[in-house]
Amino acid sequence: MGNPSMTIVLLVVLVVVIIFVIVTTITGRKASKKEKAKRYQEVRNQIKDYIATVEKRRNLRIEFEKVYARKGAEYKYRDVFDVIVELIEPKTNKVLEVRAYEIEGLTTKIDKKNYKTDWVVNGALELEETKRRIAIAEKEIKLTKSEKQLIRQEEKVREKELKAKEREELKTAKIDHKKKKTEPTPIVRPSQNVSGKFIPTRKKTD
Repeated sequence: MGNPSMTIVLLVVLVVVIIFVIVTTITGRKASKKEKAKRYQEVRNQIKDYIATVEKRRNLRIEFEKVYARKGAEYKYRDVFDVIVELIEPKTNKVLEVRAYEIEGLTTKIDKKNYKTDWVVNGALELEETKRRIAIAEKEIKLTKSEKQLIRQEEKVREKELKAKEREELKTAKIDHKKKKTEPTPIVRPSQNVSGKFIPTRKKTD
């Protein structure tokens, strides 16, 4: 028979590990949810600012019909959102226009733990095409087998193009870095004439 005290210790350790895993998972999910909500709010704010400052459409109420984060291999390291908004006349509550936009987050590392995201609105999109793309992604529209294959092929092509672009950018960055390291540092000889005035030299006579 085994040692009862050892069994109790093992059970206690097991319970502690299970509790730790559960707490860590819950905390991680909460943090992820909070970060997601923050990013979605940043997207909304940027779209509002774009409509007001770039498109010069002010004094309108903006209702967000959809804020959708694109998924797929090509968006693994990129934050790209499809945003559908309603532009509403505040006094009459009349929907003046429904528009779609694409916005991308460019994330850069500040230090070991912190990152900064700069949002860029890439412009307006074709509304019906955007709605269809979102509906397909959310599986609201059932595609035929041939349509699914076509989408996969297009995704593979885009992924291949993106990887090629990334490789080219990395290659260029390495070359630039190498050039900077190999370029000779210009030698600046200090001027002996500090005052800047002409100082005549006398020839020594024997």
